[in-house]
Amino acid sequence: MSNEDYYEILAKKLDKSIPRLSPYGDKGNISKTFVDYLKVLVDPEDVKYLLKLETVPVLTTLKRFAKKIKKSEEEAQKILERLIESDCVFKIGTKEPKYQLNINPLIFNQPSVRYFEFPEEKAKKLAKLSYKLFVEEEWYKTYSGSPETPLLRVIPVQQSIKTETLIMPYEDVVKIIDDARYVSLAKCMCRARYEFLGIRKCKDKYPLETCIQLNYAARFYIERGLAREISKKEAKELCKKFNKMGAVHTIENFGDDVHGLLCNCCPCCCLPLGGITRWDKPHSVAAANYIAVASNIENCEKCETCIDKCVFGAITMEAVGPIFNNEKCMGCGVCVVNCPSNVIELKPEKREKVHKDIMELVLNIGKGMD
Repeated sequence: MSNEDYYEILAKKLDKSIPRLSPYGDKGNISKTFVDYLKVLVDPEDVKYLLKLETVPVLTTLKRFAKKIKKSEEEAQKILERLIESDCVFKIGTKEPKYQLNINPLIFNQPSVRYFEFPEEKAKKLAKLSYKLFVEEEWYKTYSGSPETPLLRVIPVQQSIKTETLIMPYEDVVKIIDDARYVSLAKCMCRARYEFLGIRKCKDKYPLETCIQLNYAARFYIERGLAREISKKEAKELCKKFNKMGAVHTIENFGDDVHGLLCNCCPCCCLPLGGITRWDKPHSVAAANYIAVASNIENCEKCETCIDKCVFGAITMEAVGPIFNNEKCMGCGVCVVNCPSNVIELKPEKREKVHKDIMELVLNIGKGMD
C-alpha cells in the first residue's frame, strides 16, 4: 500500500471520531484539504503507524502498540515520540503511559502553537490549509460538536455570582482549578494561528498566553515544552485578569470527569465562540446555566462598559439602563465584573445539560452527527 493510501485511510479513521470531519448528512465526504493538511503534518514514513492507534476514549499501551506494528518496544517508543512531536498523538500518564490519536480539534490546532518553530514553508502550508478548511469550506459547522451537543461550554466568572447563590462544582472555575493536580499556561492555539497569518485583530487587547491546561493535559504540555507550569494561585489571578479584559471562560462540556482545558476566549480568534460571534452556528458553545440581570438599575451610570465588554452582543442601553437579550446572553459574567456601578449580576437559570463525563459527551455528540 502506498503512503498516499495511508493518508486517505487515516482521514477516514478520524472522520469516525469526535467531532467528525465530514458535513452533517454527508458522512464520509472528507475534504481533500484535510488530507493535504495531514500530508504536510505527518511524515510519510510514520503515517501508517497512526492507523494502529485509536481516538477518545480508547487508550493503547506501549506493549500493545509494539505488538500491532510488529516492532520491539524500544523501536515502538521512538515511533510514538515522533508521532507525539508531529502533534497527532496524546500521551496520558508517566509511569505506565497510554497513548491515543489526538481528537480532530487538537490535530487541527496544536501545531499552531509551534508555527514559528517549524520550517517556514511547512508552517505557511499548515496555516493556509487550516484556514481554508475551517472558514472557506465551513468545517466550523461540525468542528464544535453536533447542533444539540456542543463540545465546549461557557462557565461563569467566579466574582459574577452572589455568594448566597448555590454554585454547582462544574460551574465553579475556582474549584475546577483547585481540584487539578497540575496546572499550566500556554499560547492560545487560535490566536497563535491568526498571529502567524497576520490577521489577529486583538493583538493590542489580549496576550497570546491565555490557555490554561489542567491535570493530564498540563503534564503532557509541560513535558513537550508547549506550556509552563503555574501555581493554582497564579491561574486564578490570571482568570480574573483575563475577565477584566473581556475574555470568556470555556471548558469541556461535562461535569464529573477530569478536565484538561480551561480556555479564556475572545470573539475574534476563538474557533468555537466564532460560531456565535462570526459564523452561522449559534449553538457552537453551550451557555452557562446563568443569565445576566440588572439590579438597582437606578444606579446605572450608562457608561456602556457592559456593551463594550459583551462579546455576544446581548446588551443594549435604554433610558432605564442595560437591557439583556436572554437568547444571546451566554451567562459568562464578564459584564458583571466590569460594571463600575455594580448594577449587573448573574442569576441561575437552567438552560443547558451538563454531561456527566467525556464518555457521555462523546456518545451524545456522535448521535447528533449521524
